[in-house]
Amino acid sequence: MQPHVEILGQDAVGEALGDDAEGLTARLLDAALAEFTTYGLRRTSMENVAERAGLARSTLYRRFSNKQELVRAVALRQVRELLVYLVRQVEQLPTIEERLVEAFVAGVQRSRADGLLTRLLKSEPETVLPYFTTHAEVGLGLGRAFLAEQLRRSPGPRIAADPDAAAEVIFRLTTSIMLSPKGHIPLDTDEDLRAFARAYLVPLLHQPGLGKP
Repeated sequence: MQPHVEILGQDAVGEALGDDAEGLTARLLDAALAEFTTYGLRRTSMENVAERAGLARSTLYRRFSNKQELVRAVALRQVRELLVYLVRQVEQLPTIEERLVEAFVAGVQRSRADGLLTRLLKSEPETVLPYFTTHAEVGLGLGRAFLAEQLRRSPGPRIAADPDAAAEVIFRLTTSIMLSPKGHIPLDTDEDLRAFARAYLVPLLHQPGLGKP
């Protein structure tokens, strides 16, 4: 009973110090990310997350009714942070081609450094791979919509290709490289990735046959 009393006390102190709902949710998501990265999805329980966050289990369950909902929230936050990161990395570049190349490099390298994704691909591929393959509709739709909007808003003349079609092909290729980096084409370094993007991704922007311009 004593550990639970301590957790409840920490929760009460946190709220007394002014932790708002958003702050508590962020604290729980941080704890969940740490647990998932360290132990994987299967071995992490809701109780583990609450304990790492130093909050009561009731606080966790008020925000996320089950582990599946918590996993989805962590994944969504990771995706949002990645998209914000990519925009900030390229927003000062003057052309759409340069933005695409550097966003591709930054996105692939960021995914390779992602502790959670690396952990799950290594220890629980059966859990995560369907979200990139047979059940990729949500992720593909989100990635396509984001990239297509960036293509429409980038500086310079409008691209010849349909932004949604070009975005989908680029997103599919990028996902494939993230999951299967080794092959005939060198893709290890930043310069390797830039060379690939210039040779194979940039031309997609100027291909009228892609979709409906």
